[in-house]
Parts: sequence; structure tokens; C-alpha cells
Amino acid sequence: MRVITRALLTTAVVGTVAALSVGASMADRQTAQDDSGMPSAVEDFSYPGAAKILADRGIKLISGDGHLMLVNCVNVAGLIEVHSFNSNDHGSDPGHYCFQVSGPTGYLKLELVDAYQVKGDNHAVQATVTVDGQSSTVSVAKNGWTGIGVGAGTDSATLLELKASS
Repeated sequence: MRVITRALLTTAVVGTVAALSVGASMADRQTAQDDSGMPSAVEDFSYPGAAKILADRGIKLISGDGHLMLVNCVNVAGLIEVHSFNSNDHGSDPGHYCFQVSGPTGYLKLELVDAYQVKGDNHAVQATVTVDGQSSTVSVAKNGWTGIGVGAGTDSATLLELKASS
């Protein structure tokens, strides 16, 4: 009986040491991957290519749900459109930005200075803007233009957020 107990105890100890070794080894590999600059598998909802878009178009795309994306305005109907007096836009159509909603809802956090008009698509669109340090949310007309900032007779506006829903 003592032999069986000793054998079981030895097996349990060896198994525990092996499991701890594997766990430590995996943790070391994970740390090494993190230190090597490999991206995390955790989604942070940051906008892909945001730095290049900021440099080229002068619009800061911060984060979103992936269902409301900046697209080229040429020959595409049914988009959310924004006009801005943004002098940092070096695109082919300066100050004209288009966004496509790919689904029943979409969300995008951004920063677009000197915005003055938003055109809705067939979704219910809400635009959050700040004017003189005061934030407000504006309902955008479906398939029509809505003035914000100087387009609404106030001071310059910064567009902060677009939300679209069915």
C-alpha cells in the first residue's frame, strides 16, 4: 500500500511541476511577444490608418465600431457627407468627407474642425459637435443637409461624433 501511495504522490508532484513549467514558459513567451512589439489580440476599436488620414486629409479619426467608415466621395450615392472649411485637407476634394454605414447601425468618434454641414443618408443620424466649448447633439436630416456651426448661424464647430441607426 505504501508503494502505491508513494507512486501516486510522486506522479502528482511531477505533474504539478510540469504544469507550472509549461505555464511559466507560456508566460515568458507572451512577455517576449509583448516586448517584441507584436500587436495585442484585444480590440481597442482604434481607426485603421488614422495617422495617414490625419496627415493627408486633416481629419482625426479616433475610434468606432467598424460600421461607419470614411470613403471616397466620387460616384457613390447614399453616404453621410460632411463639409468643412478644413485648410489641412490635401485630398482631391478638400473639405468634403463621406462616410458609409455598413449595416443597420454605425458609430465613429472623430475630430473635424470647422465643420458646417452634414448630409444624412437613409439612417437616423446624430452628430455631436462642440461650439465655443459647449457640446451638443444635432439630428441630421435623412437624405438632406443640416447646418452645424457657422452653417447653423453660430460660431465655428468641431464635429466629434457620428451615430447612425435604423
